[in-house]
Amino acid sequence: MSRAQAQPPVAPLAAPARSTARLVLMGVVLGAAAAVVYLSPIRQWIGDAQHVRQTMAAAGIWAYPACILAVAALVACGMPRLVFALVGAMVLGFWQGLLFSQAGAVLGYYGAFLFVRWGGRAWVMHRWPKLQRWSALVHAQGVLGVILARQIPLHGTLINLALGLSHLKHRHFLIGTAIGVLPEAVPVALVGAGLVRGSATATAGYMGLAVAMLVLVLIVWKRTMRRLANAQDRPLSLDTSGFLDRV
Repeated sequence: MSRAQAQPPVAPLAAPARSTARLVLMGVVLGAAAAVVYLSPIRQWIGDAQHVRQTMAAAGIWAYPACILAVAALVACGMPRLVFALVGAMVLGFWQGLLFSQAGAVLGYYGAFLFVRWGGRAWVMHRWPKLQRWSALVHAQGVLGVILARQIPLHGTLINLALGLSHLKHRHFLIGTAIGVLPEAVPVALVGAGLVRGSATATAGYMGLAVAMLVLVLIVWKRTMRRLANAQDRPLSLDTSGFLDRV
């Protein structure tokens, strides 16, 4: 039997054991951030969403696209996308803040993806050679692989680089990324929108929804990975330790 025939089939992209801890840590950080903002002058300073909307409206029709492009540029340079989900929801409200911040995040991620596809492959392979194995795992799953990759507890830039190394279709990247960024962005945007509510009761309601969303994400994530593992008749694992010391 040839070497190519002896190779095992590619398994679906897996969730590390740290995913649960990541969601718990995320909840703790959001709670601490909520306390700081709610008890400080920041809440009053950023809470006049109507005034901010009027200012942006006065800037003309290009104000919102300009904001999306600014977020895209910053995310492509490595800024955490969840910061923009939080601030966007505080300033513009839940729906607009979530829409504009995540549109910018997807656009920024796509820029990094194109960088690798159009000439950055050699640099990426020199910096993170193990990403080639990741790219094969994601490519085998298409849109689902991208969605699952977005839940891995690594910086989004590394995920983008791995996806760029693969032969993943552009539409699979965009669809999978647009869906994959939501499980974390929605709770964060709920926290941001809740921080500028007029009463503690309303704020608590938003916080409760955010916690419920985090729990729901965790449950769905675990069940999805369990079903994929059962379908393969073996545990799914993906070692991320080789990259963290080089980020």
